[in-house]
Amino acid sequence: MRAEKLGFTLYDEPLQQELHEILQLVETDMTLFYRHLANLTTDADQSDQDLFSVVSDAYYDVDSLQQHDKQRICAWLRSYQQQLIQHDISDSDRRQKMNAVNPKYVLRNYLAQLAIDDAEQGDFDLIHTLLECLRHPYDEQVDMLRFAEKRPDWARDRAGCSMLSCSS
Repeated sequence: MRAEKLGFTLYDEPLQQELHEILQLVETDMTLFYRHLANLTTDADQSDQDLFSVVSDAYYDVDSLQQHDKQRICAWLRSYQQQLIQHDISDSDRRQKMNAVNPKYVLRNYLAQLAIDDAEQGDFDLIHTLLECLRHPYDEQVDMLRFAEKRPDWARDRAGCSMLSCSS
């Protein structure tokens, strides 16, 4: 499954291990990271800035990344590019394959909490809208894009929005 998230059929332990480590350098929205990664091209002539820009929106505080961390991420992206070239799969085929296993829409905690708040007031519209959106989590749904965004800053510390406990 982890190989498929990267567009491969075979698992590459070193590539996956380094990815696991770079994803922990700074708070990252994993859903967005994998969806954006699908847009990386195998064009080897890209600058580090061009490479990084493909995934930078997945980071909550991109400015907190040190230069050496960005270099490490770019080194991983270049390794990933090389693996893609070796597997000889077109960018468009890989993008389609990755987007079929990496959802664009997930039930984010803050969205669930907002729906709960509304429902407690007798308004179930957001619940119905979220349910409809989540019936097709891999599809591009232009009218649902607001549900494919990172957690907003206001939800970072609000109970029920940042993370849920087992009892939630």
